[in-house]
Amino acid sequence: MTRILLILSILIAANAAIHAQPAGGVASVQSPDGKTTITIYKANDSTFAYSVSRSGKTYIDTALTYISFGKTNRNAINPMNLNNIKRTSKRDTLRTNFGERKVQPNHYNEIAISFKDGQLVNTLKIRAYNHGFATGIDITNPQKLTTDDFQTTYHWTNDKIYHLFDTKAENGYNSVMGKDKATAIAPVLTVSTGDTLLALTNEAANYEFFTRAKLRMDNYNVTIAQYGLYQIANYYTPWHYVVLADNINDFIEGKYIIHSLNLAPDNNYSWVKPGKVYRHVGNKDADFATERVKISIDFAAKMKFQYVLLDNGWYGMGYDNEFDTNSDPTKPVSTLNLPEAIKYAKQKGIGILVYVNKMAFSAFKADSVLTAYSKLGIKGVKLGFFKNSNPMDNVQASHIITKCASLGMVVNVHDEYRSTGVERLYPNLLTCEGLRGNEHLDNTGNHTTLLPFVRYMTGAADYTICYDAANNSRLDMKTTKAHQLALSIILFSPLQHIFWYGSPEWYSNEMEIELFKSLPTVWDDFKVIDGFPRRYYALARRKGDTWYVAAISGLLQTDIEFPLSKISKKSCTVTLYEDTGNSSIKKTIFTANPSDILKTSLQPNSGSVMVIKPVGK
Repeated sequence: MTRILLILSILIAANAAIHAQPAGGVASVQSPDGKTTITIYKANDSTFAYSVSRSGKTYIDTALTYISFGKTNRNAINPMNLNNIKRTSKRDTLRTNFGERKVQPNHYNEIAISFKDGQLVNTLKIRAYNHGFATGIDITNPQKLTTDDFQTTYHWTNDKIYHLFDTKAENGYNSVMGKDKATAIAPVLTVSTGDTLLALTNEAANYEFFTRAKLRMDNYNVTIAQYGLYQIANYYTPWHYVVLADNINDFIEGKYIIHSLNLAPDNNYSWVKPGKVYRHVGNKDADFATERVKISIDFAAKMKFQYVLLDNGWYGMGYDNEFDTNSDPTKPVSTLNLPEAIKYAKQKGIGILVYVNKMAFSAFKADSVLTAYSKLGIKGVKLGFFKNSNPMDNVQASHIITKCASLGMVVNVHDEYRSTGVERLYPNLLTCEGLRGNEHLDNTGNHTTLLPFVRYMTGAADYTICYDAANNSRLDMKTTKAHQLALSIILFSPLQHIFWYGSPEWYSNEMEIELFKSLPTVWDDFKVIDGFPRRYYALARRKGDTWYVAAISGLLQTDIEFPLSKISKKSCTVTLYEDTGNSSIKKTIFTANPSDILKTSLQPNSGSVMVIKPVGK
């Protein structure tokens, strides 16, 4: 394979020259607030690079990007082919009814540098945001090229850093430091022990490539790369971006960048309905008997949920046969009268969602299956066993999402799949998994206090929240009930599964579950209270005039406090849910003034929730 250098080539031979950045540069671009500067410079005759500084301090002295084409097309790109430099700026807003904030400022400055070699024109775009930066490449060519590799490497100047990353969606997070190296999946969280630097390296607008991240701590490099063999003519690569901040609040605010890098929806998605989901599951056909499904529907209606999910086992050859290509996803198991269940659910104001394994979509033609579901009145699908490590899974998931959009159905993609912000273009993609969820009952606060800084920086994720029975006798979880309550607010998912392993008869203590009845799943605004990866996290979310403040702890006891004035200038009624000493929930109601300091004391692996409303509301 011939590696065709675009801009920012990653040649090892150039390292010595590149790591010592020369004074000046070819061009530069600054963030709108002027704090972040990206300087593009010539490292040698065939290589450009860029450096990134914030508030006068250089954090990345070398960023290098290349794309490789196949053997057929050898259109070499280097600084000699520099064609044009163009600058643009944007000052507008991102708006959504299905997110964490209804209106988000979308401000950036962009520089586009084009290179021409014959009829082939490649344009590198660098965007500078107040909370980070991004790079992507547009390819224009009348003939098709074969591309199979697109990479960006960032060389961090600080030697007191460590990286937190996931090697597989359900493995949980590892860390490397010193002279370690590792292969991971994006995103990668970089934390400095020498100052307050937090950085997230990730991708955006990836509809088809297989992605991996490579970490080499011996030279402080992070590489993010897409792989896959594609025939392209006019094409744009996925974006590579970094959220860069020197405090927790600015870091969390940077999560909007992934949506800024995706296209806005081109259709009306006002029909999309977010909400809470009760999961109906079983391991034999009898568990999906129509009357049993109706019990789940009744419980969902009682809890003011919006959906019931018929999970693995409802169709074809039944439970544990989902990978059999003969298991027909259009035929319910014999015990289930699906039209009757759908009709009953509709009468109760509940929509039915169904699980479908990837294998079934391949064997029985996705479009036909989805059309049949739509005619039955099914409101959405949960896709099973989709992997980011398989480019064809990304392509198939994108096709199913668009087909469901045309049919008025919502989508939840499970297992390894992570969205790269494509829910902005397709808002019917309400959530996806791509993380070690709560079905792993041994998860501790060490894991959950990290998730807001990594996986949830990239969009919604389905953590499949579990909640134990009233007497705490069913599940052996490592986190408390108040911790679980708090997760339903902290961990954003427009389709929020609650009671994942639960059963309606478990929940006899109404006070312990009442919060779930009124809990929103999409929000008007949020504010970070405080936090640090793997230690603790506290977040306030607003819906209308009500604030929900949730806090969770890691493996240590934690005290969190904040002035009410941070979220309200009025006197408020505060309903506090917190743990008791006997593994239950305690509820306290009191009035607070704007000058009051609200406090919560958390034992290890615990949590609390405050519901805050103006007095009289």
